[in-house]
Amino acid sequence: MSEFEVPGKASRNVLSELKQVIGKSNYAGLFGISITGGEGDRIIDADGNSYIDCLTGASANILGYGSGIEKVYAAQAKKMQHSGFSYSPNRPAIQLAKQLIDLTPGDFSKKVLFGLSGSDACGGAIEAMRKYTRKFGVISFKNDYHGTTGLSQPASYFHSYSDGIYNPQPSDFPKHIYPVTEEQKHQTLKEIEKDLSSGHVGGVLMETIQGDAGVLLPTPGFIVELKEMLEQYNALLIVDEVQTGMGRTGYWWAIEHEEIVPDLIVTAKGLSAGYAPISAIVGREDVIDSLFPGQEVFTFTGHAPSTSLVTEVIHYIKRNNLVDRSAQKGQVLKNKLQEVQQQYPEVIKEVRGRGLMIGMEINQQKQGDEAKVFAMRGVEKGIYFGYFGKNDEVVRIEPPLIIKDESIDQIVEVTAEVASEMKKGHIPKKTVQKIHEFSSY
Repeated sequence: MSEFEVPGKASRNVLSELKQVIGKSNYAGLFGISITGGEGDRIIDADGNSYIDCLTGASANILGYGSGIEKVYAAQAKKMQHSGFSYSPNRPAIQLAKQLIDLTPGDFSKKVLFGLSGSDACGGAIEAMRKYTRKFGVISFKNDYHGTTGLSQPASYFHSYSDGIYNPQPSDFPKHIYPVTEEQKHQTLKEIEKDLSSGHVGGVLMETIQGDAGVLLPTPGFIVELKEMLEQYNALLIVDEVQTGMGRTGYWWAIEHEEIVPDLIVTAKGLSAGYAPISAIVGREDVIDSLFPGQEVFTFTGHAPSTSLVTEVIHYIKRNNLVDRSAQKGQVLKNKLQEVQQQYPEVIKEVRGRGLMIGMEINQQKQGDEAKVFAMRGVEKGIYFGYFGKNDEVVRIEPPLIIKDESIDQIVEVTAEVASEMKKGHIPKKTVQKIHEFSSY
């Protein structure tokens, strides 16, 4: 396949300007590429290069590009851009709340709290848990990522993002291993029960599939047993569906794979298909209404153009059967990538995931940056991968739900090409050099 010189001159210029005016904590670094547009399942950079998008704006742009949904936002904004929902409610937000109540599992009475990001929504869910249970402790898992706000960050255990900012009491945020084996499952459940028996813990906040940790799936039965244990101690289960929700894993919500009903669901990212910053907490009415009026308010809570747009995102997904499509296309893509893994086991350790949330773990036995190199080389060949994981060892493959069959074939073809180059030691030196120059994350 043809190759690009990335980042190109225009992207480098953007990066140079960024470093002069943007605080470094706002930019983590990936490939140094500035994205300026998109079409279908492809994105276009400042130099005019086109890539198959496997990052989708950190798993937000689930409908790809050019869906036309932005017209709904514009139409509502033309009528009324902002009502101050907390003082003057608007119908679009109420209609969306009804949609989300219908769309989420559970036949009990539910309500919704709107926010602006997955971070504030995870924090709000913890606040509701604390008010309802009158217990401050919230259990989460090592390598979880729930956000960067006052409660979501201490609940996370990812890299060193809390350093110098938060110093929470360990008993308020106990962390355990996210179990991917039977042995880990039994040990983690044992430790969680000990926490619950202390009387200090009100619930668990967890990712149904650990995302930024590298697409880690819990061992079968773990979440079911966890929910049963929580019920015994009158504690809550809060699931963070920020990355896994809205059809990404082949169900509307990844928790549906487990066939249980959580107390609260947190959603953001794909909720608006990347068109607007919005989040929601959906769940038990009695838990959500334990917070008093005004306790979970933002100026742009229930923003009318944003909520109108999300309602259209839901309709669009339903009209085009994108949840089923995610399951089908994801299975095809994963199967083909697993065939490549079997060809190059010395390069690719494992391919895992559900639906169109796929992680490809790279063997990191030499330099320790092999996954970054793999991803950068893929970008040079026109596939916009991401990478994440505890040690940045996993290539992130989360394309839009509308991905084309020919794009799936190209992803697989490039994956095989890069794996072959890595096996033979034929990765260009300039590719490796660019990792050190542009990938600060």
